[in-house]
Amino acid sequence: MEKIVRGYKITYEEDAKDGVDHLAYILSFDEAFSLIKAAKMQGKAAFEDRYGRNFNLVSKLDGSLILEKRREGWF
Repeated sequence: MEKIVRGYKITYEEDAKDGVDHLAYILSFDEAFSLIKAAKMQGKAAFEDRYGRNFNLVSKLDGSLILEKRREGWF
């Protein structure tokens, strides 16, 4: 799945939909842009939504952005 958030195309799987919605609708423009900028500069930016769900925003070498739900535990 793909969604444009703050002018950037973000690719994500169904299990990360809550994370992309958090970036698009909950965070301010500046907060979302800061996460996108951090991912592009450092390769990855971790964040948590207000319900405690954890996500990684990953910047690939080709410049694309992938949002992944972080797995907890040993599995």
